[in-house]
Parts: sequence; C-alpha cells; structure tokens
Amino acid sequence: MINLVIEDYVASLKEKDELDVLLPNLLKLKGYSIKNLPRTGERQFGVDLLAEKNDELFLYVIKQGDLTRNSWDNEVNAVRQSIDEIFDVYLSTMVDPIYINKQKNIVFVTNGLIRDAVRPNWEGYKKRHTTNLIKFDTILLPDLVKMVSNFGFNETLFSIEMHSNLRKCLYYLDETDYQTTYFKLIINEYFKELLNTQNEKKERRIFNSMWMLINLVNSYAFEKGRYRVCVEFSEVALFSMWKYMKKKKAFEKELETEWLYKLINNYSKTNERFLDNLIEFIDLPQGIPAHNSLEHRLLCFDILGILTVYGLFLCGAEKLFRQIKYSSKSITNIIIQLLNNNSGFFYPLYDNDGIEISMLLLLLKRQNRSEDLANILNGYIAHITSMIENKKYPVLERRFSLVLDVEFGDIDYMQRYKSSFLWGIIKEWTVLTEQKELSEFISETELLKDVDIQNWNCKSLDEEGLFNVSEAHNQGYTSSYNKLEDKDLIDLFNDKDDFEDFLKFSFNKYSFPTIGLIISRLHRLPVIPSYWRIEFSKYHN
Repeated sequence: MINLVIEDYVASLKEKDELDVLLPNLLKLKGYSIKNLPRTGERQFGVDLLAEKNDELFLYVIKQGDLTRNSWDNEVNAVRQSIDEIFDVYLSTMVDPIYINKQKNIVFVTNGLIRDAVRPNWEGYKKRHTTNLIKFDTILLPDLVKMVSNFGFNETLFSIEMHSNLRKCLYYLDETDYQTTYFKLIINEYFKELLNTQNEKKERRIFNSMWMLINLVNSYAFEKGRYRVCVEFSEVALFSMWKYMKKKKAFEKELETEWLYKLINNYSKTNERFLDNLIEFIDLPQGIPAHNSLEHRLLCFDILGILTVYGLFLCGAEKLFRQIKYSSKSITNIIIQLLNNNSGFFYPLYDNDGIEISMLLLLLKRQNRSEDLANILNGYIAHITSMIENKKYPVLERRFSLVLDVEFGDIDYMQRYKSSFLWGIIKEWTVLTEQKELSEFISETELLKDVDIQNWNCKSLDEEGLFNVSEAHNQGYTSSYNKLEDKDLIDLFNDKDDFEDFLKFSFNKYSFPTIGLIISRLHRLPVIPSYWRIEFSKYHN
C-alpha cells in the first residue's frame, strides 16, 4: 500500500514548486552537492537543476507528466528545446572551467513515463549527442518512487511500528471524526530521533524524510477532500517543531530555523486550500455540511478555531507572505458571514468551546471591529442562556456521549453544572468592552447563581508543561469572578506583572505567538488571557 501511495503522490506533483523541490532534496540524501536550484522568472538555458557528485556534473531537465510527441518537440519549453539550449549555450558559456574536461550528465526527469510513440526520437537524440564526456540518463516515475522510498524515508518511518502507523494514518482518512493520533506518533518519532542526533548531516536527512512524509500525507488527504485535516496536520507539525526547538535551545540555529520556516509555509498553504474549499459554503443558510445538528455545531467550532488562529497569525505575518490569497481582514469577513448563516456557531456543545470564542473576540478586537464584537458577544449570551433555560448545557467534560445524554434529556446536567470557563470568558469580555448591562446580567441571572464563573491563567514558568498533553491541564491557576465587582476585575485584568511575564513565553520571546494559540487548540487548553487583556491595557503599544 505504501508504495502505491508514494507513486500517487509523486505522480500528482506539479513541476513548479513541487517536483523541482522534491528532486534536490532526494539528491542531497544520495550525497549529491547541489550547485543551483530552480528559479522562477530567470532564464536557465535548459538546466533546471545543477548538481555534482564524484567529480561529475549533472544537469537536470525537469518536466511534469509523460513525455509525448508534443512535450518532446511541439510546445513551448519542450524537452528537446531545453536540451538544445544546454548544448548551444549552457555547456559552452556557463559551465565552470574546472568541469570542461570532466564527465557531464544530462538527466531528463519526469514524474511520468516516456511514451512508446516518442521513444525512438529520444533514443536517437541521445545516440547523436553522446560523447566521451557527455552522457544521458533519465529519472522516470518508477525511479522517483524508488528514490523516495529508499532515500526519502529513513529508517524511522520504515520501522515496522511506524510503517503500521502510516498505513493507519492514511487508511482512516475517510472517517468523519478522523483523529490525528497516528500522524502525531510518526512526527513524535522523528523529533525523538532528532533529539538523539548530534550529526548535522543526519539531522538534515531526518528533516528531509519528515518533510516528504508531511507532503505525502497532505497529498493523500487533499485527494480525499480532507482540507480541514491537512490544517490539523500542519498545526501538529508546527507545534512539534517548536517543542523540539525549545527543548534543544535551537531558536537561533540556522538549520532548525530553516525548517521552522518551511513548516510555517506549509501551515499557510494548508489554510489557504482549506479556505478555497470553504468559500463555496459561506453564503448558504446552514451551509456547513453535516449529518445532524450536533455534528453541525461540533464542526462549526472546529472551523472557527482554524479560521481564528490563522486570522490572528496573519495579523502579524501578512507582509511576510507574498502569495497568500486571504488576509486577516478577509478571513474576519468570512467568519462573520459564516456566523450570520449558521446558527451552530452560537450553540457550543462543550464549555471549553470558550477557547474558540475567546480567539474570535480577540480577532475582532485586532481588526477594530467593535460593533461586530459587541453584537457577537450579545449573541453568545442570548443563545447560551436560551440553551440553559432548555436544560441544554455546554458540558464540562469533552465526551460526545455526555453531549448526547444532555441533548436528549437522559440526564439532568444542572446538578453537575457548577463551574464554567466559558462564562468566565464572556464575563471578562463584557467587562473589558464596558458592556455594563451584559456584565450585570451574567452576575445576577438565576440561571448562573450556582455556577462558579472563572477563567484560567498561567505563568511562563509553567510553559514546559503546556507542551505535554498529559501535563498541560495541571498547569496554571483559576480565578473566580463571582464575588468581584467590575472595577476589581479591571484591576485583575490590568496586572503589569502578568503582561511582563507573558512576554517571557518562548513564543513571544521569539516572535511567534501563534504557537500559544495552537497549543490551546491541540490540547483543549484555555487561551492565556494576556493575549487580549494587554490589548485593552494602558501598557499596550
């Protein structure tokens, strides 16, 4: 199965930014020295990639798909035209003089095959132009598959256990409630090996192997239309990379920084494709496709989490990405449209869906959408209050079976609804945005009189534990708001020491606060409130 998946993956690659990125990575792993990489917009005189090994020069002509009569000699940038340019220009004027009397190999690379109809043309051309110092070779689809299998994936992936995890990771992609469990196991194994490696050459090999694994899994998931899952894969990879760099103290090391940027780009690309797919649903009433109302609500909050984290990421990163289609502003507009057309966004199934609500409100604050922020906050209060009046509580435990019991009235959840982080988030935002009537309603309504309204926070000393799912929920502390007046809450929210400590978290110290938000999504941990409190404080720049 794995080789078939690899073949499908390699065959699907486009020439630009995919096949011409894969090949140099494979060649590096085989011990080649890369002399130049493909560059868009520059004349290359037939040579897409130049490499050297064992004192021989290799000139690669890279094309996508099968070699046919048209692609050989009958279209713009045909293969024959490229090789003619190598003889007419490149070999005579652009090769370093030290290689003049050394072996040169012209290698045609494609993720397809050479069709029978054009094979005599190819063989005849080779025969006429082969000399003692110039040889021809090909790398076709079967060769690329073998290279990826043998060199692209190191022993980490092809241990029996990891091979099994990859099969499961791909096999279950059709499941509607797909979990990234097996992908996490594979990625964790890569980083475990990296932590035990001191040799930079081996580190590069491991990173390259992991990169191909990520691209292969993404390609397979994209084919199945699982765009949301691809975003989750990218979040896991990015989170794991940051955890590794933190543990290894590698935030200023060139190799690790290079791979961090690659994973950030992957995160952006998967989000962009997810948005391209989502856009057709945003104007449809109840347009988020789901089998039933509970699944609809569950999906709404998952989508909300993806969009708000990416929107907040772009607030500080838009200028760094030239090819992005969506901006933080346009994503905010998409969210507003989705909320207007899908009621599921206003009916959280779980109390910790307050994570997504807090990130939404933060995004609206960052975008200066004060009117939308006030309306949405009011909407959440009205809808969640209506739920509780009808004994449909956002449950505290993250168990879907419990949601079903509450939804169908099989249990009376009122006796267990004794604390709420969700209401703590909403209360906090009503105070910060000076919506006194809403704040008073939360404090005085009979529906919440027995509920401990609270929020969570943590210190930078707790950060290490946030990266481990088994320890994350044991970190930090909670503050109860029930007995505090709004002015006391304002003092609590405006703690200068908290803000100074917040800047000590690694993701703030090294200017990538998105990691803290991804931690909240992956571990279902409340967002550190300093993300938004500082926006309202007198200490905000």
